[in-house]
Amino acid sequence: MFGKKHQQRVRHQRLMSAAKTLVDPFALTAIPADLVALAFGRYQMEITEEEAARYLDAALVERGERLPRPADVDELPEPDAEAEAVSLAKDTDVEAAPTG
Repeated sequence: MFGKKHQQRVRHQRLMSAAKTLVDPFALTAIPADLVALAFGRYQMEITEEEAARYLDAALVERGERLPRPADVDELPEPDAEAEAVSLAKDTDVEAAPTG
């Protein structure tokens, strides 16, 4: 009756709703296994823990929180100045001056 896009949208909305239920600032931190269990119990949906983790992350960010950075990432990498100059030159149709 409904197309694949409709089914995907409904699935996404259900999983986001379940993830938002678990992402509560006053409760313990939810883990992917919590969402896997809730999705199965509430909607009879089978999802992987990897997919559950993405939905929990999305619910956190939607609520305005920042995702924790991995322990080995201290700073964002410095941008490549020469690559930026070439990119800018392509965007403006002028020849990039060499840097350095």
